[in-house]
Amino acid sequence: MSKRSKNKSFGLGKDNPSGLNLVLNFDEDSKTSYGEFIATEKFEGEPGEVHPGILTTLLDEAMIKINESMNFDTTTGEINVRFLMPAKIGESLYMRGWFIKKNRRVIENRAEIENEIGKIVARAKGKYIEKEED
Repeated sequence: MSKRSKNKSFGLGKDNPSGLNLVLNFDEDSKTSYGEFIATEKFEGEPGEVHPGILTTLLDEAMIKINESMNFDTTTGEINVRFLMPAKIGESLYMRGWFIKKNRRVIENRAEIENEIGKIVARAKGKYIEKEED
């Protein structure tokens, strides 16, 4: 299980006032994570738009949730993001991540973010390296 501080984490930490304070769920049967996020102005990049780094973090956290839920203690090795359209400040964004495969110590996942009208604003492929046991 991950040793990172869940309370101070930028993405999921409840005790991080500067963080995203995400709530993500995991469906064991489909091995998918999912959640909703509404960005405030503090996460703005271009006027009225969510900063791409925040979108990348949302995608990464959706994929990390899968790893943690499947008891993989990992660190992000690689993330490749495609930004398809701007995400607007104040709109509901829906994240979904899914498990692809595990090959030795490398776990591959995918994730995407949809806006409130169902358009995909960003998608990612991630590779996560399973940490060696101490």
